Amino acid sequence: MSNHYVWTSDSSDPDPGATPVEIEQMEQRFGVTFPRSLKDGYLVSNTASIFKDGKLCDEAISGPRAAGGEYKGFFQDLDPLESLPREQKGLQDWVDDVFERSIDDVIPFASLGGGGWTCLNYQNDPTRANPEIWQFDQNGTSFEDCFTKVADNFDHLIEMLVSEDDLERLGFG
Repeated sequence: MSNHYVWTSDSSDPDPGATPVEIEQMEQRFGVTFPRSLKDGYLVSNTASIFKDGKLCDEAISGPRAAGGEYKGFFQDLDPLESLPREQKGLQDWVDDVFERSIDDVIPFASLGGGGWTCLNYQNDPTRANPEIWQFDQNGTSFEDCFTKVADNFDHLIEMLVSEDDLERLGFG
C-alpha cells in the first residue's frame, strides 16, 4: 500500500480550506490537538479527500486478504470543520438515547452516510494529540457493534487507505 498521498477535493466546486486560526479554535473548543495530517486536510478543503497516485483512496484495509488482511472501514471526505460540534452532539445524543451512556471525547470528522461516522477517539489518549480512529454505525445491535476501531491513529488510517482498483487487486473486490 502506498504511503504517499495528497489531500484534494473530488468536487468540481470544492469548499475552501479552513484557516490555521479556525482549526486552532476548534481544537480549543474540544480540548484536543487534531492530528497534523488531519489539519493538513482541513487547510486544503473543508471536504478534502485522500488521493494516492492520482486515485481517490476511501477504503481502509489492513493488508492483502490472502495474507490475512481485513477490511477495516470507509473514509471518503472530511465533514466541514464548522459542523464537527453539531456532529459530535448528534453522536452523543444518539448513544445516550439508545444505550443510556455517555461517549465523551469521540469526535466525528467524516460522515459515512446511512447513519455513521469516522471518528477521532480521544478516550484512551492522555496526550489528547494522537487518537485512535473508530467508525460508528448506528445499525449495530449493541454499543460494541456500533463502534469499531479502524486504526491506531490518523496516520495509520491514511496508510491503510486504498483505491477501488487496489481493493480489488488485494482480494477485496
